[in-house]
Amino acid sequence: MNTAIPRSYQGAHDPRALFQPFQLGRLQLPNRIVLAPCTRNRALADLSPTAGAIDYFAARAEAGLLVTEATLITPLAQGFLDTPGIFLESHVRPWAAVTDAVHRRGGRIFLQVWHTGRVAHSHFKGAVPMGPSAVLDPALRHQVGGLEIYNEMPVVMTEQQINEAIRQFGAACVRADQAGFDGVEIHAANGYLPEQFLRQHTNRRTDAWGGSEARRARFTLEVVDACCAAVGAARVGLRLSPAGTFSEMQWTPGDNETYELLIDEARQRDLAYLHAGITEDDHFDRLGATSSGFLRQRWQGALIGNGGYTPAAAAANIAAGAFDLIAFGKLFIANPDLVARLRAGQTLAPYHRAVLDTLR
Repeated sequence: MNTAIPRSYQGAHDPRALFQPFQLGRLQLPNRIVLAPCTRNRALADLSPTAGAIDYFAARAEAGLLVTEATLITPLAQGFLDTPGIFLESHVRPWAAVTDAVHRRGGRIFLQVWHTGRVAHSHFKGAVPMGPSAVLDPALRHQVGGLEIYNEMPVVMTEQQINEAIRQFGAACVRADQAGFDGVEIHAANGYLPEQFLRQHTNRRTDAWGGSEARRARFTLEVVDACCAAVGAARVGLRLSPAGTFSEMQWTPGDNETYELLIDEARQRDLAYLHAGITEDDHFDRLGATSSGFLRQRWQGALIGNGGYTPAAAAANIAAGAFDLIAFGKLFIANPDLVARLRAGQTLAPYHRAVLDTLR
């Protein structure tokens, strides 16, 4: 049964729900507030994070947990301008500067590991994107800096390329550990490679990686296992968007069952958390619930809610047990001191796109 309270909830609530401690694996979080992974488009030419990332994350270290922007596990997966990577040994030191700064301020930080699959583009590294099947997203993508590119038809991944992608996820987690991250979050939402395997629209294979719920879930589960082998299950989170439409994700009957199987398997692996990846966490008829409600039905472990919640609605949902933690994106961009402002009941600065130009 979905216990989520609508985002528009304006009734009485106890804001103290946001400031209750929470045990997340081996981490004791001082509050329930999470920095959502927000793409910053600030990487250097070699896709190392900039020095500005140190200040950006350290300024928000009062959150219970920080999750970094999506971070590439291979250069061939680059699909957006100036997105950082964790695929080179030379990436470890600049990321370590970030984790050191966060830890000095008493914070905790997970690295979000990312393979875009068919969303990659030859504009960046000259490589044609790969995906489970040759299914084109015909959209024109508007990028920062005025760049406009049409998506490209992906090349169907071979068995060897699939296994290599799984290995790259594990290797990225090893480097994340070397850089001092407290854990990793697998980006299996928003139309990127793991979700491309999960959805029938983008996975039309008939081999061992598609054709049934178990086979469509196989890639994501093997990625999960590779990451758990690298850093331990208690330090691995998984982001899912069962109702997402980003990157032309289309729902097909049977997709719900694939997600249900995946969630059941994730529960057996005792992961750190699931994270609902959605723009607006509204009710979806195809799920019979909100995205977070759909996840909660089968997952009683730590659940991070996300999707346009106000602090009031987030506190109400946490108090009701709909989810345990709440990720804020836009509010955290506009208010680096969001936790302190919420605790003091201060007015929050509104988000607007121009704020992004001030981030380093």
